[in-house]
Amino acid sequence: MAAGVAIAEALSLFGVECRLKWPNDVLKDGNKLAGILIETAAAKNAPHDSIWAVIGIGLNIAIPDSLAAQIGRPVADLPVPGMDRNLLTAGVLNALSEALVQFDAAGFSAFVARWNLLHAYTGQQVAIFDGGRISHEGRAMGVDDSGCLLLDTASGRVAVMAGDVSLRIVS
Repeated sequence: MAAGVAIAEALSLFGVECRLKWPNDVLKDGNKLAGILIETAAAKNAPHDSIWAVIGIGLNIAIPDSLAAQIGRPVADLPVPGMDRNLLTAGVLNALSEALVQFDAAGFSAFVARWNLLHAYTGQQVAIFDGGRISHEGRAMGVDDSGCLLLDTASGRVAVMAGDVSLRIVS
């Protein structure tokens, strides 16, 4: 989630205003612009608390209309004319590098306020799907220091942990 903050903030320097969808999507105009996947593991033959992470970022640069039609749902892409892809890549990587140093020093708590400012669904009624069924429904209130999505539900506040879930706005 810290990577999402870094990407959104870096893109804003290029005039691209983004919002974040919990847990790992970057939205532009309400449509998915980027997705983030992270794999972590303990480093072998290293101190017990050493881990490595591989961060994969899929960023839609230019989506032809024919591909957008095949995807079957609205997607966003970047305004490529006049945008230097090398500068864009460098900006995103620099922001990510700085975020990783900050995350190493302070954890996600250093990003909570920034993530919540970028949250696409603050105050909206949403449903959390797990395995194709609704596991939680409530008003999205942001995230906590652990990155859990906070939902105000009929039975009180619930902290939803990331996993194999899908968040959707309730109509």
